[in-house]
Amino acid sequence: MKQFKLFLRGRWQLYIFSLVLALVTLFTFYLHDLDLAPFWDSVLFCGTLLFLYTCLAFYRWLQKYQRLQLLQKRGLQTNAKDFLPVADTTNEALLQKILMLEVTRLAEMEVSQQQQKQELLEDFGLWLHQIKTPVAALDLLIQTVAPAQAMKTEVFKINDYLQLLLNYLRTNLDQQDFVFQTVAVEPLVKQTVKKYATFFSQKNLTLQLKSLTGSVTTDPKWAQFILEQILFNAIKYTKDGTITLWFSENQLHIADTGIGILPEDLPRVFEKGYTGFNGRTQQRASGLGLYLSKTIAKKIGCQITIESKVNHGTTVTVSFPTTAKLS
Repeated sequence: MKQFKLFLRGRWQLYIFSLVLALVTLFTFYLHDLDLAPFWDSVLFCGTLLFLYTCLAFYRWLQKYQRLQLLQKRGLQTNAKDFLPVADTTNEALLQKILMLEVTRLAEMEVSQQQQKQELLEDFGLWLHQIKTPVAALDLLIQTVAPAQAMKTEVFKINDYLQLLLNYLRTNLDQQDFVFQTVAVEPLVKQTVKKYATFFSQKNLTLQLKSLTGSVTTDPKWAQFILEQILFNAIKYTKDGTITLWFSENQLHIADTGIGILPEDLPRVFEKGYTGFNGRTQQRASGLGLYLSKTIAKKIGCQITIESKVNHGTTVTVSFPTTAKLS
């Protein structure tokens, strides 16, 4: 009975119109003083047809209603179209099409989110592998009562990797915390170099700071992060020799005399998780540093290019955007 009431509620206009039409016809017969026998015959015929229509329409409506209830219990899925009732009108067909487009979009979004979560878990695995090295080294140093400076170095690495993870999470969460301003290049470079001064002295590396005069429009925090990753890579893969930094024509260059990068590895150094031959042999790379640098550089309008020759060294160039491009 409840379902029949719902059915009538959706079609009350039809029955009100039929009643009004019968009353108008009756009034017309009355005005012309006509015999009412034909009127009652027409009421009987039309009433019978209306009753048959109501039965058929209620049957179809009930089937549709039950399918929609089933769909409500199952929830919207990509196969929801199989449970949708047949559309009776053009508007219903259009609404079903819009619904299925939305269901498909949500399903694709869910798949994309699952892939992102899986990638995030894989990247955490890379990062955990990376941070285990200084932790193990620190444990060994403590057992052998190593000099305090060696311990400080390993603690510095741990802190650096933690900061790398934090920045990775920020880029994945797409936090737009960029603050662009005019930054002098020389203080930015010297601040970064000072942070890694211990590694220069430990490996007896020579540092050359050439012309650093000039300024760029960028986010200083993220620009320093990019420079840190590039500089730390230069230190890691340079056994002895020189690391040189200079600035010209809105480009910052970082060159080392390290082991270089194989030609087949060079096109893939910015891929997430890719460590290349050097990273695999020395087991000191997570494949996240340069990937993050490239990702962040793109967001702040910079470009990073690398030139390298095996056993001769590597030059990394960071091209900063002009003010016109940023605006």
